[in-house]
Amino acid sequence: MSGYVYLIRVGDLFRIGKTDNLEKKIKKLKPDELLTSIMTKEPETLEARLLRKYKSQRIPETGYLKLSKKQIRECKKQFELKGSLPHTLDAEVSITLFASFLFFSLSSFTLTYLNFGFLKAISYSFGAASFPMIVLFITGSFGGYFSEDLSLFSLFTNRLKGLFIAIAMLSMAYLIFNLS
Repeated sequence: MSGYVYLIRVGDLFRIGKTDNLEKKIKKLKPDELLTSIMTKEPETLEARLLRKYKSQRIPETGYLKLSKKQIRECKKQFELKGSLPHTLDAEVSITLFASFLFFSLSSFTLTYLNFGFLKAISYSFGAASFPMIVLFITGSFGGYFSEDLSLFSLFTNRLKGLFIAIAMLSMAYLIFNLS
């Protein structure tokens, strides 16, 4: 469901949050300043990623953060489309696929270099490449956000994608291993 993610200032503290009605939320919170906001199709994901990034600045038992000027600038950049944090759960699958590709490439290069034999190297490499997908399936994340900050079923499709891709990679590993 689409909504807003916002960064507000209250005195010398800051708050990152999400809402489906930004005007209503601002009237309710009465911040000193709305620093930035963005409309996104998955506000929970972006909020969870930002809260994870600034977790060490979080004031315990509150939703407020103590941010430096540099951190405020960095945080504001994340609200732009060119920010370095992905804004959607689909981006998490893409990141995990890239990690799988790296695992596959590095392990196949290393095993080929160690004279394992081409087919066995490819087989073991598919097995290694399934590791990030298994992590995605088990945890719901490959490190992009705290899954505890998201609703219970928001990660269900990502976990299923991770499971099916891991099964496909492990099946390829098994089939190629049996060919060699």
